[in-house]
Amino acid sequence: MALRKHRTDAAVAANEADTARSEASAYWVCLALLLAVVTLAMRIASMW
Repeated sequence: MALRKHRTDAAVAANEADTARSEASAYWVCLALLLAVVTLAMRIASMW
């Protein structure tokens, strides 16, 4: 017999909140990487 997975409204809301939090952290990681690349490019350009 196959068991059906039942998701409550609270579980759906918790999953959406978790997704929003991971998207926000991914945003900050990308922003930090972009800042590091720009800083590195400026340092390389200043050496020339």
